[in-house]
Amino acid sequence: MTTAGAVTGPFVFGGRLSLDLTWTLRYRNVLPTETLTDGEAMRNWLTLAGLPAPEAVTALQLAPTVALREAIYRAALAVISGNPPANRDILVVNETATQPDLYGQYDAGSVVLNAPDGDLVTAVLSTIARDAVDVLAAGDGRLRLCAGHLCGLVFYDSSRPGTRRWCSAERCGNRASTQAHRARSQRP
Repeated sequence: MTTAGAVTGPFVFGGRLSLDLTWTLRYRNVLPTETLTDGEAMRNWLTLAGLPAPEAVTALQLAPTVALREAIYRAALAVISGNPPANRDILVVNETATQPDLYGQYDAGSVVLNAPDGDLVTAVLSTIARDAVDVLAAGDGRLRLCAGHLCGLVFYDSSRPGTRRWCSAERCGNRASTQAHRARSQRP
């Protein structure tokens, strides 16, 4: 798995698989930029996320990935604002989560993830959806929207004190600190 706050090419990772998928639509609030542009981009994201990737991803496999991503994002925003997610978003997440997911097997000191019936993309999406179920249902107030100006990324605060405000200290946290420092420096 990629470490929280890591930027790898066009992809950013925050530490929760389901929320990392939502981060594949960058700059949502400014200039939405799709990073899952084709099957090869999805293969790259899967690999960087530490998931097994098929040899090729088709447009028919990419479409449910994007649908799941958007359902997770909308559901997360609803939970953050204290509202119930829309039924259509719950349905997408739950139906995807009912599919057989990835399972791990021990192999010479590491874990190899496999799909039970050979349908790797369906198993990966089920694994992501099951993570979304856990995140959305946690009810611990740690699912948050980044406080960064125009950021729009959702994240799960796994820090010990639970007071994180930024999707990443290196990204939005650093930008906010820099802006605050410049504002203090410009005062007479």
